[in-house]
Amino acid sequence: MKQLQTKKQNIFVYCVVALLIGSSIIYLQMGLRDALRMSSHFSQPSFRHPEQIHRNSQNSGQIRIPGGEMVFFIIVGLAHIPVAIWILKNKRGSNKVPYIIAIAGSAGLIILYVLSRTVNLPLVGFEEHVGSVDILSKILQAGIIICSTILLLRQHKQQMTKLHAPA
Repeated sequence: MKQLQTKKQNIFVYCVVALLIGSSIIYLQMGLRDALRMSSHFSQPSFRHPEQIHRNSQNSGQIRIPGGEMVFFIIVGLAHIPVAIWILKNKRGSNKVPYIIAIAGSAGLIILYVLSRTVNLPLVGFEEHVGSVDILSKILQAGIIICSTILLLRQHKQQMTKLHAPA
């Protein structure tokens, strides 16, 4: 029975890690795409000052820093990797912290995404476009939240069983 529980737990651990790596790949790809787009923009002769802060007419005159989204995507993509490694090293589930970080980070990204579609945010402005990559990344983040929550609940249940077990 205990072996079956361990196998089930390992399946959820590997699911969380796979979802984190998949989400990381998506964010890094989006950051790289923006970097390539920005580098081609910088190479155009009409571009005058790379460090210039400009007003984006699409965002109601809001000040935006060129490359802000690119940096954000790259940081988010890179941040997933150590959490995935930490979870792999913690397969037995003795440490809840990496799961809590995965849940909080994914929930934060989903909230930030919803806000960017409803409110004019300083970094991204008001985005109207919802693409397939956006939807896929939110599905992966929801999966991270669900699988990590299941693992935390299983850990809690196991701890409670140990506490109330006869000595």
